[in-house]
Amino acid sequence: MACLLFWAYGWNPALAGSLNLQPRAAIGNAEVSEPPAVSSAAAENNAAPSVAAPEQSSTGAEQNGNTGANAVLPPADQQRGLQPDRQPVPQTIQQAGADSSAQMQPDADNADQLPSPDPSQSTGKSDSSAAVNAPAKVAAPDAAKGAAQPAAAHDSKVQLFGTVEFKRPLSTLPGWLDLLKRNQMDPIFIPGKVFKKGVTWDTFKSKAPLNNKMELLRYVNSFWNTWPYVEDIVNWRQEDYWEIPAEFLKKSGDCEDYSIIKYFTLKELGIPPESMRVVVVRDTIRNFAHAVLVVYLNDDAFILDNLSNSVLSHTKVRQYSPQYSVNEFGRWAHMKGRKIN
Repeated sequence: MACLLFWAYGWNPALAGSLNLQPRAAIGNAEVSEPPAVSSAAAENNAAPSVAAPEQSSTGAEQNGNTGANAVLPPADQQRGLQPDRQPVPQTIQQAGADSSAQMQPDADNADQLPSPDPSQSTGKSDSSAAVNAPAKVAAPDAAKGAAQPAAAHDSKVQLFGTVEFKRPLSTLPGWLDLLKRNQMDPIFIPGKVFKKGVTWDTFKSKAPLNNKMELLRYVNSFWNTWPYVEDIVNWRQEDYWEIPAEFLKKSGDCEDYSIIKYFTLKELGIPPESMRVVVVRDTIRNFAHAVLVVYLNDDAFILDNLSNSVLSHTKVRQYSPQYSVNEFGRWAHMKGRKIN
C-alpha cells in the first residue's frame, strides 16, 4: 500500500511518518570472543570471565555476538569423527584478491575486528598447514606488565594465507596476558613431569628430533593431537576458556588449547617464540571459527592443526582466513587486501 501511495503522489516525509515506516536493521556479523581473563578456579566455579569489551570497527558493521550454537557438520566429517563446533557468523573482511606481487591497500575499517577461536576437532585425517621463521631465542616478556621484549620479525614477504597484517599492542588482549601469567605459575616442562602413561617430559624431550625442524613440528603436532577433543562448556562450564598447558594435561581441550600447548612445547624445544603465533582463523568451508599454531620457518609459514597430523605450508591450505594472531610479543590483525587500480 505504501509503495502505491508513493508511486501515485511521490515521496512525502509527512506521509512516510504517518505510515510509521521502519527500515530493516542491518544484519551484522557476530564476533568470536577473545581469550577471557579468568583464573581456573573462577572457571571451575562457573564465574563469569572478566574481559575487556570487544573492539568495534569505525564503520559499525560488526556486532558483538556469542558462538555457543553448535554447527551441523557434513556427513563426511561425521564419519571421520569430527566433533560438532560452535559456529560463528563469519567476520566481515575485504575479500578481494590478495596477490602478494600486486600493490595492496588494506581495508582499514576492519583492522580492529579481532575474533577469537571456537572449537573444531577430528581424528587427524584432514590436511592443514602454517609456518615458522626461526630467529634466535629470546626471553619471554613480563606477562604481568604486558611489556613485550624486542623480537626478530619473521620474513615480511610471508603473507599468511595471502593477507596483510597490522601489529597492535599486546595490552589490547588482556586475556592472553593473564594466560601467560598463569602459565608461569604452573609450569609443566620440568624434570619428571608426567604427560601421560609411560611418557614424561624427559622421555618426550629425549625422543624429539631437535636437528630437523620440520620433523620436530610433526613430532609435537602429532603427539598432542592424540589428546581427546573436549569443548570448553564441558571442561569449564563456559563458552570460551583458553587453557594453560597444565590445564590441558588434566582436562584436554579444544582448538585454541591444542595450539597453546604446542606453542609452549616448541618453545621449550628451541623454536623461538617470536617465530610462532596462535592464529584465530575462519574455516570458509565449514563456516566456523577455529585456531591453529603457525610457525614461520625457511621463508614459509607452516600450520600445526588439531584436525590433522600433517604439517603443511599455508599456501597449501586454502580454506582458512586468518582473523588475528598472537604470541608473547604482539598481536596482529589480518585482512585481505584490495588491489589499487
